[in-house]
Amino acid sequence: MKSYKILSLLTLFSLFFFSCIDEDNTEYNKGNQPLEVKASSENIELDAANPETNALTILWTSGSNQGTNSAISYTFQMDVQGNNFEKGLSLDLGQNIYQKVYKNEELNDLLISWGIATETEVILDVRVKATVASDAVEPAMSNIQTIKIKTHKPITKTLYLIGDATPNGWSADNATEMSAIKNTPKGFTWSGRLNPGKFKFITTLGEFTPSYNIGSDNTKLYLRENGDDPYDKQFEITEGGNYKITLNLASLAIYIEKTEGAEFTELWFVGNPTGWSFKPMTVDPLDPFIFHYNDNLSAGGEFKIGTVSGSWDAAFLRPETNGAGIEATKVVKWAGDPDNKWNIPGGVYKIALDTREMKINIAPFTPYAMIYLVGDASANGWDIGNATAMNAGDTPYKFKWSGSLNTGELKFTCDKQSDWNGAWFTATQGDMPANGQLQQMVFTAKGAGLDYKWKITEAGSYTIEFDQLKETVVIKKN
Repeated sequence: MKSYKILSLLTLFSLFFFSCIDEDNTEYNKGNQPLEVKASSENIELDAANPETNALTILWTSGSNQGTNSAISYTFQMDVQGNNFEKGLSLDLGQNIYQKVYKNEELNDLLISWGIATETEVILDVRVKATVASDAVEPAMSNIQTIKIKTHKPITKTLYLIGDATPNGWSADNATEMSAIKNTPKGFTWSGRLNPGKFKFITTLGEFTPSYNIGSDNTKLYLRENGDDPYDKQFEITEGGNYKITLNLASLAIYIEKTEGAEFTELWFVGNPTGWSFKPMTVDPLDPFIFHYNDNLSAGGEFKIGTVSGSWDAAFLRPETNGAGIEATKVVKWAGDPDNKWNIPGGVYKIALDTREMKINIAPFTPYAMIYLVGDASANGWDIGNATAMNAGDTPYKFKWSGSLNTGELKFTCDKQSDWNGAWFTATQGDMPANGQLQQMVFTAKGAGLDYKWKITEAGSYTIEFDQLKETVVIKKN
């Protein structure tokens, strides 16, 4: 009998509850409870070491709609005590919202934007306004909750590498950006080539301070806040190579490790053919140890390979003897004298530098007279003898084609050789998407190499721009 009564009461309660809730889960019967606000704490010291941790939670009751069954919307207000809520924050939160949460960094940034000094205490007033969707009910204002909060010095959200060990040297305007580590507040990382030399970290492009320097040892950071601080000791790299840097600005911990892989991620061709300006080489899309420089070097003359853009003091890749010609294949590396350089006659060249084997191939380039489309995406499919010809461009190296492509695979033949062992331009990966962007290609002679193709996933009108010297292509849907 008792069980029956309990079940009956539960049933009645459920019917009452659901009768007071609309299909969108909005509760319309608010009763007569007063609108009250309460903070999770009334005395808070914001924590720089835990920027993503909740620092303050403001909770409030629903308030009353005076039996009108009308929805209630809430406005959250916060200001410095004494401002009478005229200068601070006023947020319209809408319906069914009964709390406002601030994380440590979020609240610290807000207060500093209000002009509150770092590492100082401020008293805030918080209240909530409830507006009933009925002209018969006046808006209600909650009690005022007072909270004392101490701010902290903000920690930067950006970080950059700077120094002669880094890719862009001591240029604060062009410092190397580090990447924030996901789910690790104030964690940053960077991987790449470091040269022998020194480095530190800056927080803002164009500004040498604040900076993070070496602390008591190579595993610790020191924050140098301004130029008046005489301590400016930097980290030092004694052996060039690939490195990974991981650090945390909250704990001031840093880990620097030398990694395996290609010694260089960037190299520059510099010499008489370029007017002695540093021109970036292209990393081979299939082998990070190989770099290419394909260009019209009609001026001819001396050249060498730079390891740091714009720096004449850094190490260069050079021939064994000065004045070596296109037949010289061995490459050596050093800085300073003797300033050995290759010397080549004017012409068009494809230059390939292998940093694994320390060899260079300087090959004069004769362009193919025509380039052809082959594959089931093209009009004539895999019939290589009837492959679709492109149109000549404004130089012997460039071609252009516009027309219809089917769904399917696509690559480019240079000579329509019937045994399929001729010269090809192929994609850098299987089923390469034709995304309308400039893409590197792979040139293979005599049928050698990987047979990667582009994948056309949507039939339609396309335009293809092809450069056999630079080995690039754009396949764009019109």
